[in-house]
Amino acid sequence: MQSNNNYSSLVDLFNEFREFIKPNVVDGVPDFTAAAMEKQYEGLKLLQKRLAAIDISGWGIAQQVDYQVVRAEMNGVEFDHRVLRQWARDPGFYNLTDGIYPRLLVHHSRSLSNWGLYKPEVPLSQEGAADFRVKLQAVPKLFAQAKINLTEAARDLATIAIRVKEKDIQLLNSFTDQFATHHPELLPYVEQAVTATEDYRDWLIANKGKMTALAGVGKENYNWWMKNVHLIPYTWDEFHTMIQSEYDRAITFLKLEEHKNRNLPDFKLTSSEEENIQRQRETAAKIMKFLREEEIITVPEGLPPLPPDQYPRMWGKSAYLRPNYCGYFEQTNDREPMTNVLHVIFGHYYVGGRKIWYQMGDTRPIRSDIRLFDMHEARSEALAFGIEEWLMQAGLFDERPRSKEICYIWLAFRTARALSDLRMHSNEYTLADGIKNFSERIPYKWAEADGDAVWWDIEETLRAPGHSSNYIVGRNMMQKLMAERSSQLGDEFTFRQFFDDFMSSGIIPISLTRWEMTGLEDQIKKLW
Repeated sequence: MQSNNNYSSLVDLFNEFREFIKPNVVDGVPDFTAAAMEKQYEGLKLLQKRLAAIDISGWGIAQQVDYQVVRAEMNGVEFDHRVLRQWARDPGFYNLTDGIYPRLLVHHSRSLSNWGLYKPEVPLSQEGAADFRVKLQAVPKLFAQAKINLTEAARDLATIAIRVKEKDIQLLNSFTDQFATHHPELLPYVEQAVTATEDYRDWLIANKGKMTALAGVGKENYNWWMKNVHLIPYTWDEFHTMIQSEYDRAITFLKLEEHKNRNLPDFKLTSSEEENIQRQRETAAKIMKFLREEEIITVPEGLPPLPPDQYPRMWGKSAYLRPNYCGYFEQTNDREPMTNVLHVIFGHYYVGGRKIWYQMGDTRPIRSDIRLFDMHEARSEALAFGIEEWLMQAGLFDERPRSKEICYIWLAFRTARALSDLRMHSNEYTLADGIKNFSERIPYKWAEADGDAVWWDIEETLRAPGHSSNYIVGRNMMQKLMAERSSQLGDEFTFRQFFDDFMSSGIIPISLTRWEMTGLEDQIKKLW
């Protein structure tokens, strides 16, 4: 096959691919019928063939990295069609509050990233009211299509979807009071949407027993997913060894910290949501000051503070938002918010999947985009998770020694969750097993099996293979990269330069950043 081997041909193909995977929307409802999906898969194979025909042997490393990014995204769509098949397997794929995409595919179709319903600020503009009416009218059609499409549904995924539908119904019912005064013309559509959602929930309950497919993807598929989409050079078995070791270390170090702090006063809990949010603001200010003064990373002058809506309110003192409820997030963050606020600031707000800090001036045609299929999460979550303990070791927590206990409790939480991730996807665990294993491994029984923290995270990990395990494995890959750079640079190695270089590579898999930063080709040869 003849092909244009210039870098511009890759950019053109990337843009064509991103447009191609957007589903056709008919009457406000995306088309995920069997015929539509079969047509998309056939088109994907042609795009992959064109990509393979591009000769990159004469390209520099940076351009070859971009090629690997495009290849990985196309592989993700292939895996979506061959294995995940959410439109046919996952009843929760047809969601109202998060749009029709689970978080795994939140950027699969940028045209649908705002499809989901939300609690609006009323009164709406004329255009806003019209848009909301279209979304409400689409709800019955969406669920009607779901009942036809779900020919391979997994029972455990249906269990998750039924729980989520209850929340969808609560959200829809909340619109009644909101629209009664300002938009009474929307009330009939709200009622129709509620009826359709209740009907879909009842349909799932009635048919769940017939849904016999396994929810996990299996070890072989898990390995393919990690190697060809996330570009991680480890297998399920290596993941398990690594993560089990980290869980054991988390408990050991927690007990050492507790012993060291045994004569210190107990944690001081906040008495109101306002006090809790203020504590988080003070923690955020301390973190930013530490980043600058200790030269951890270059912090641009005039960088805006963390906006109020970015503080982990639901992880703070949500007993004020949900009376009489105090789950894992509330228990940890109310005692000491340092770990969680650091995770949010460094991993999600300033240097996560948003163009706020290191991406602010990034106009590169491929690098500047958010990655598909959770690939950006594998990078940002690994960074956010790693920075918690790294900065603890650098001295950030020294003035608040008991905060180190919370850091290790979070480490136990995330490693326990990742172990459930692995065993649910190897189909050794059912959903119930995964929840039980996760809940029981967390210290102090703060994460009850029926609590929001456990269910939300188990839903995430069962519907998005590797999301939870990538926290730990990705962090270890970053630590390997630090060690390699320090060996290469010797006395010239600094953390600020390391993190500046890491961030400047853009949103790409860690293995590709390593290739670019070190010139080492061993991982990429193993991956391709």
